[in-house]
Amino acid sequence: MSLDHNKAVVRRLFDELVNGYDLHVVDEIIAPDIVLHDPVFGTAGGIDMFKQLLGVFRTAFPEQHTTLDVLTAEGDLVTALHTHTGRHLGPFMGMPPTGKDIHIEGLELYRVADGKIIEFWRHDDDAGLLRQLGAIPEPATAPAD
Repeated sequence: MSLDHNKAVVRRLFDELVNGYDLHVVDEIIAPDIVLHDPVFGTAGGIDMFKQLLGVFRTAFPEQHTTLDVLTAEGDLVTALHTHTGRHLGPFMGMPPTGKDIHIEGLELYRVADGKIIEFWRHDDDAGLLRQLGAIPEPATAPAD
């Protein structure tokens, strides 16, 4: 597949699945044996685990929107620099809804083969998300000299 085709697959993930929440797209662009690398959930495999990860965030932030800031490709890899915005309206990692707005940047890497995503690395600013939700304190600032 061409670099442009691989980028189009990842763009569909964001446009149709993440933003549009069209779950039919999962079977079209996600390999059944996808491997996920996630700093919170660890390394896991399978399309059901992908759907579970998607569901965790969709439940907590049902009105979220993701903007693709930069999309690059090299070989079978596609990198997406993106920004999530939304409001915390559902439970998230044991935390009740706060109603707080979020603005989170992230960098994800996808391996694409035969028109499907076969591997996924998620590196969103999870600490920033937890700070915005009030789950962890803001970092202390150094006193001015």
